[in-house]
Amino acid sequence: MKIKTELLKKYISDYINNSIRDFEIDADEITDTIAIRMLVEIQHIIKNDAYSDFEASEKIMRVFEKYNIDFGSRHDF
Repeated sequence: MKIKTELLKKYISDYINNSIRDFEIDADEITDTIAIRMLVEIQHIIKNDAYSDFEASEKIMRVFEKYNIDFGSRHDF
């Protein structure tokens, strides 16, 4: 699982789908911004003591899904 690659695929796909013909992509800017958002969301989940460990892992999994990042099948139950 390569998070930056997954994020770039989504970004490029969205760009193409929106029919933008002339564009430049700064891969670090795009992925770092999204990665930071993801980390902030995950940090809030981990800091919330109201969640059980199971609930926290479910919510973290949802963050990965939200950004279309493959998190593997470890959580497939």
